[in-house]
Amino acid sequence: MKPPTYHEIRGPYLNKEVEETNKIVKEHKVVWNKYGCSIMMDKWTTRTRKMIINVLVNSPKGSLFFESTDASDSSTDHIKMFTLFQNTIEKIGPSKVVQVVTDNASENVKAGGMVEGAYKNLYWTPCAAHSALVIEYDEKIHQTKKLVKPGKTRFATAFLTLHSIHLQKSNLRKLFTSEEWSKSKFVKESAGKDVTRIILSYSFWNNVIHALKIGGPLVKVLCLVDGKQKPPMCYLYEAIERAKEAIQASFTDEQKYAK
Repeated sequence: MKPPTYHEIRGPYLNKEVEETNKIVKEHKVVWNKYGCSIMMDKWTTRTRKMIINVLVNSPKGSLFFESTDASDSSTDHIKMFTLFQNTIEKIGPSKVVQVVTDNASENVKAGGMVEGAYKNLYWTPCAAHSALVIEYDEKIHQTKKLVKPGKTRFATAFLTLHSIHLQKSNLRKLFTSEEWSKSKFVKESAGKDVTRIILSYSFWNNVIHALKIGGPLVKVLCLVDGKQKPPMCYLYEAIERAKEAIQASFTDEQKYAK
């Protein structure tokens, strides 16, 4: 079979794809008019440190990529985020928008309040996955803050690293009591002494177990929220309640974890 030429790809074939894409967009807009839609904004940074904000629109028809904004050359304070929210709402039509969904960054929280003040018929909604992540990293739950090992998933890095450390407890304790370690140059350094003290401390490993008992149920909630097999919203509240029950069951003698 003869492959298409360069001019065929950039000409009639490209035009055909544009027509098909516009047809899909029109089908989505029909649903927006009938049922309303949600604007979803995802901020991320490329490997070259360029900040991109993707704007998607979700409705019963599905999710549609609407546009993207390059925010690399400007700070994304709450005023600029509100302007982005407002411009997107006006492009779609205020009467069609039900809510704007973003993460819980402080500028988005402030901009979300401004949106609700400017448009009485719609709401700002924080991302459920990001909210669950904030719960997981609560300082009352996690005794450790900085962990170097990259995780297998986007949101569960700290838990997976801590779990891996716990699995290697015996080997780690053997390492820091071995002859090789006692002859190492690091054993006399302050950092080496601190690490040795921590690894051989019973309180450290007790705190690790505490963190895992609390983090495990929360990671399950994160996996549900961030999964793609089924819509999580109808299961989210039940999952959170089950996580709370599991945490309480792990700390029957400690009332501070029951709230």
